[in-house]
Amino acid sequence: MKITAALFLLLSLITVPVHCQDFDTELEKLATGLSQKITAKGKTKIAVWGFFTENGERTALGNYLTEDFSVYMTNHGDKFEVIDRNHLDILLKEHQSNAEGYIDENTAKELGKIIAVDVIITGTYTVLNSIVKVRAKALDSETASQFAANMGNLPLNENISSYLGIGLNGGNSTNRGFNSPLSSNETVNNPETVDDACKKSRTGDFCFANNSNQKVIVGIKYFADYDANRVTSMRSKYLILDAKETKCFYGMVSRPFKYYVVNWADFIDKEKLRGIEAYVVHTTYAKHLKDKGELKVETCKSKTYNIK
Repeated sequence: MKITAALFLLLSLITVPVHCQDFDTELEKLATGLSQKITAKGKTKIAVWGFFTENGERTALGNYLTEDFSVYMTNHGDKFEVIDRNHLDILLKEHQSNAEGYIDENTAKELGKIIAVDVIITGTYTVLNSIVKVRAKALDSETASQFAANMGNLPLNENISSYLGIGLNGGNSTNRGFNSPLSSNETVNNPETVDDACKKSRTGDFCFANNSNQKVIVGIKYFADYDANRVTSMRSKYLILDAKETKCFYGMVSRPFKYYVVNWADFIDKEKLRGIEAYVVHTTYAKHLKDKGELKVETCKSKTYNIK
């Protein structure tokens, strides 16, 4: 009997931390906590507008968070009705409205009237080294005020990292720079021989593996140096990748940066990007992009983003 009890206790100690570190479990906790706050306010009709980057961009990860968050809200909200984003888009089209991106408090009231709901749920997320930081907010559609919020850290696991196309330390790519270009006879630098200078400068490498069958150009907007006490200027860099080719940006500061990918054929098209590199990272030409988003450099390490 004592052995059984001890074994049960041991299994509990082992499984609880794993459970707590699960991406989907933490997202469900976030939804549950917010649903309880909404229920306490007596709200009966909820619209899950969606999750976006801090700059209001709608991405594949944002759609993933939105879909699952909507399901969790439905499962844990016994006293209210949940309208998901797909249905919202249909309602907006019927009213000839095309609201996109992050909904702030000023537009929540007008949106609430169109779709006839009590609460609009929206939020932002940030992809960091090992977590996705998610912030969820509940806006009252009548007063346009934020009356409830919840925030959580969702640990990146193998499945989510794969979904994002991110591989740590090179992932499935043999090109791992570790702050210096590979010499002609190298395929992988030894992480143990990394120059300690990268720790002081807080720099790392980020590679892009073009797994598509088309030539692409990759543009990034990044911070030139690391300074926690002031805002540094943003700069741009570009890579041209043939199909199945991998190249890296070396010595980037450990901060989030934005990436933009466009097919080479569209890049040189005079009706599209006209072969001008600056247009790749310009919001005016976003409709021609193959992919875009935000990634983060990790100090003294190399990451690879897989272009599909």
